[in-house]
Amino acid sequence: MCICSKMSAPMEDTPHDDVCEIEATVITGFENVAKEEAEEKLKVPVDVKRGRIAFKIPTADVKKVLELGGIDNCFVVMSRFPDVNFTNDELECMAALRKIVYTVNWKLGLAAWSNVYSFPRPISTTPEVIPKDLGEPTLSSRFHRPNDPSQQRGPKLSKSEKRKLRKKQAWERSTGQNVQQQKERKKVEKAEDPNNGGSVDESSSVSSDNKSPMKSGDMSENLSENVQTQLRQAESDPNKTVESDPAEAVESDFSPVSKKQKTTEHDPNKPAFRVTCNRNGGSHPFDSMGAASNFGGAVYNYFHWNVSMKEFDIEVILNIDDRDVTVCLGLTKQSLHHRFIKAFGPTALRATIAFNMLRLCKIEPGEVICDPMCGGGTIPIQSAVSWEDCTTLCGDIIHKAVKRTTENVNYVSQTQPLSVEVVRWDVTKLPLRTESMDVCVTDLPFGIRSGSKMNNWRLYPGALMEMARVCRVEKGRACLLTQDKKCINKALSVTAKYWKCRNMVGFNMGGLAACVYILHRSVEKYNAADAAEMLSTALLQAKNKEAGSPIKTE
Repeated sequence: MCICSKMSAPMEDTPHDDVCEIEATVITGFENVAKEEAEEKLKVPVDVKRGRIAFKIPTADVKKVLELGGIDNCFVVMSRFPDVNFTNDELECMAALRKIVYTVNWKLGLAAWSNVYSFPRPISTTPEVIPKDLGEPTLSSRFHRPNDPSQQRGPKLSKSEKRKLRKKQAWERSTGQNVQQQKERKKVEKAEDPNNGGSVDESSSVSSDNKSPMKSGDMSENLSENVQTQLRQAESDPNKTVESDPAEAVESDFSPVSKKQKTTEHDPNKPAFRVTCNRNGGSHPFDSMGAASNFGGAVYNYFHWNVSMKEFDIEVILNIDDRDVTVCLGLTKQSLHHRFIKAFGPTALRATIAFNMLRLCKIEPGEVICDPMCGGGTIPIQSAVSWEDCTTLCGDIIHKAVKRTTENVNYVSQTQPLSVEVVRWDVTKLPLRTESMDVCVTDLPFGIRSGSKMNNWRLYPGALMEMARVCRVEKGRACLLTQDKKCINKALSVTAKYWKCRNMVGFNMGGLAACVYILHRSVEKYNAADAAEMLSTALLQAKNKEAGSPIKTE
């Protein structure tokens, strides 16, 4: 096979075991922020890729990577295989992926993994006996469906069709039981009456029982063609009983599927593993599931580790980027953006996004940080954890949001000291002194899950005006996250006297094109009269927006 020779050797020379390559995923748009943090804390050069950063560190320092606040997941690279010539034959591709297991640098990956996780018993980096065969390749389930008609399901039924089918089968069962009871009763009467030598007219008893208001023919007329098709299929099978056939035929698609018995035995002396495949490029004759299945089968035949998709110790990651293949070991079992949050709200912000927003503000020791719309408290908690020498306070007008923030603050305080002041307030009327804050960082309501687009035309200008009042002149900064770009741009034009936009970072947030705005406070002193005039202009624009009239600006 033409692709085996190209995949027999990794991209680079085998690295030293005391140095490993780490790749960490980052929310697209924050790569440079994550690069600055990694270079500052790890003291190593960092390469930036789309949605991730890569760097090399000593194997003994791998655990320090998990302390980075701006990354989501990280993994250690064991081997790279460049320019793989994937053919159009799926079996050839799957066979080649299986053979990769022989040349992967498992020693390097397990050495880095052991600095983060532990296992009660030593994990061998090579099997005692290297198998000559790693199993036959299998086809991808996505492209090759079973052609056996017995494995193909019948037409899908609507709720009304299922209801009619159940009624018909219940009626047939009751009719069959009545006929049988009549037969047994006639036999008993004949046995008890010696003068009755005649035969029992079974046909008359059957016809008498069939005088039900609902006939079989009438019922079948009310059923759709799909239901009648399933009934004919059921009646054509003589091995099925009347009682078991209809109910099972209708509810087979909805009854819980019994768990398959494991085909491998669990060995407590060996770790459990799973394989995850990330595939980019549409020219492959296989899908991610098929690649993960074949590669995982080869790993099992090689090490005979236990297989577990949920309760795993080791996660093997197979990255296929067009023609390049990379094999890694995961260093995070779940994304790091879940940290610090116990009580999740409808608009809970990721901890990694909050950290990157705070870093964009260039916070200095001793500054006062404020989140005037804290929601679940992700930003103030991340601020108090990562910038311990600063003062953090936050608040929200929604009572449930204040309650969630307090709960999350108490949750984090159980493991580490945390000082966060939580207050219920209105962002347009903050109970703070003028020029008392250094940085305001907040996640503005998008108007989708929280608030509304129309309310944002009143909320955004009022919030920006009040933040301009409480922030220090010339030194104050604000970092705002929103998806409502049209509204925030209009609010910035109204408050341009006090705020200057220095930078914008766009990124994808759950399918929404969100953006972070970094603002700097101008040298203009806050003037209540001017602020009131600006705010009235913004309110007039909001009224025109609600009325559907075009918004006019001077």
